[in-house]
Amino acid sequence: MSAREMKGRYTIFVFVDTLPGRDKEVLEKLLEYDEVLEVHIISGQYDLFAVLEVKLYGQAIFSSVQEIAQKSIEKIRKLRDVRDTNTIVPFFSVTKRAE
Repeated sequence: MSAREMKGRYTIFVFVDTLPGRDKEVLEKLLEYDEVLEVHIISGQYDLFAVLEVKLYGQAIFSSVQEIAQKSIEKIRKLRDVRDTNTIVPFFSVTKRAE
């Protein structure tokens, strides 16, 4: 296992609630964003689960991880057919990778 320091790049998990029957359309729109790595249709309170990675080059423009998340999810919230979002920002991640 390798621990990844979050220097210059941040992973953001976003749960997205869509209007009924519009999950696939929103999924397709989300995949157009460069920072979106994955989108999953899920069961439960939310319809979609998106994994975003925000990369910062040079000096950080944002003063906190929360501001980075805010800038990224503003675009998602503005999408037609999106009713609500819930964002999770991990501060430390461990990834298991096959060697």
